[in-house]
Amino acid sequence: MAGELTVVQQQPTSALVSFDGGSIRDMQARLDEIEAKMKLAQEFFKKVMDKDTDYGIIPGTQKPSLLQPGADKLNALYGFAKTIVSKDENKDYVTGHYDVSVKVRLVHKGSQVVAGEGEGSASTRESKYRYRWVYEKDIPRGLDKETLFYKEKNGEYGPYKHYRIENDDLFSQWNTVLKMAIKRAYVGATLAATGLSGLFSQAENELDAWIEGEAVGDTQQGQQSQRQGQQQTRNRQRGGSPPAGGATEKQIGAIFGAAKGRGLSTDEAKEMVINKTGKETNQLTKQEASSLIGWLQSATMDEINTLLGSGIDSPGGDDIPPELFSDFGGR
Repeated sequence: MAGELTVVQQQPTSALVSFDGGSIRDMQARLDEIEAKMKLAQEFFKKVMDKDTDYGIIPGTQKPSLLQPGADKLNALYGFAKTIVSKDENKDYVTGHYDVSVKVRLVHKGSQVVAGEGEGSASTRESKYRYRWVYEKDIPRGLDKETLFYKEKNGEYGPYKHYRIENDDLFSQWNTVLKMAIKRAYVGATLAATGLSGLFSQAENELDAWIEGEAVGDTQQGQQSQRQGQQQTRNRQRGGSPPAGGATEKQIGAIFGAAKGRGLSTDEAKEMVINKTGKETNQLTKQEASSLIGWLQSATMDEINTLLGSGIDSPGGDDIPPELFSDFGGR
């Protein structure tokens, strides 16, 4: 009959289905698989991975990082093959500067399924490529050493100064910069493919505890005491909690801008702030920030160098597997 409304009663079902269409049994199976993989990874870290060789703290950072040798071992465990899928370069033949971004893909050798990708970039504008260190006798003519940043070091025959000058042969760094971009992309792809990136977002002692199979509760009290002690030490050394009338973002930006104008890197600027004020930038008051900006603008390079004192050059790492260059016809 026209206009007749038919009511259809929905039949109950015994199927356990989630909103995304996967059954709870399937989800439980995936959970069991993930737990098994994480347990295997934990055992792998404990038995095979070497701290400070395969993973560790990179100078200037706070959290552990996966290093390239460790990425090699993890990819061997998971059966992943690596290849470069894209490379975007910007070459300036006038200034010699070179910027490059690379994408690395990891594919499972057996199934040929893409497991993960990572992007990495590098540039000759990074301080370790842009500058080089020379002895006083090697300073090129025309450069006033009084305007150069330097580090005081102790040698066999006593103290001496190492001066930082612009690298006048940036073209020779291009291949090294390319290798660094590949390395960064490769490590990023490894973390994405193995699902272990979360391990490297925690503190070093927490990662160590995970490797040793300790429960969070077993180390929580010790970690809390350690954090409290570290915070108390920082407060004593750097002026306590951030002040109510703290420096503005504009002032902090001006500090780093003035430091850059004097030839300092970001890390050197941070060191300079701590040595000058006993505080980190986020602990400064508005008055302290204003005074520091004025000092930076008027101080001589000798005064800045004296404040910074001697430093430690952190080694770079360019040990990239040759096969990563196969897509570009070798090195």
